[in-house]
Amino acid sequence: MPSSSRSLSTAFSTALSVAALLMTAAIPASAASTGGTAPTPSDSKPSHRPPVLVDCLGHGQVRPGDHMLACGDGNNGLRGLRWADWTDRVAHGVGRQVANDCVPDCAEGHFHTFWVGVEAYRPVARKGKAPHFSRLKVVYLDKRPEGSGPSQTYPLTP
Repeated sequence: MPSSSRSLSTAFSTALSVAALLMTAAIPASAASTGGTAPTPSDSKPSHRPPVLVDCLGHGQVRPGDHMLACGDGNNGLRGLRWADWTDRVAHGVGRQVANDCVPDCAEGHFHTFWVGVEAYRPVARKGKAPHFSRLKVVYLDKRPEGSGPSQTYPLTP
């Protein structure tokens, strides 16, 4: 598949996931839940672990609400993440990116908020631990940081 077709396919997939998430977010929790959760087929396999996002302290998290992108200085992170899906291969969600513009420098810069769709993908196995997603794509849904393209991809390491 040509690169432009893959990009379009990925953007379309992300847009569908975001739309599905926004529709389900409008349903009150009391209407969406019967009070318990039914076991899934993966629950019956105790050795199966879903991929995780590894945070700045090295802890793996499934469906985290927040994720720091700039561990060294905390100037870029994701907040209020809501996940539409989380599979063995990919996860899609929406939230806000909060990033410092670092103008004139990071100490005197200002934080700005951007609505984003996120896609975690390319799981990598880890000995004795759950696999971790090694890439996180951030797609800007409205405004975006000055000089930024429509999306940014971050490499993730444990």
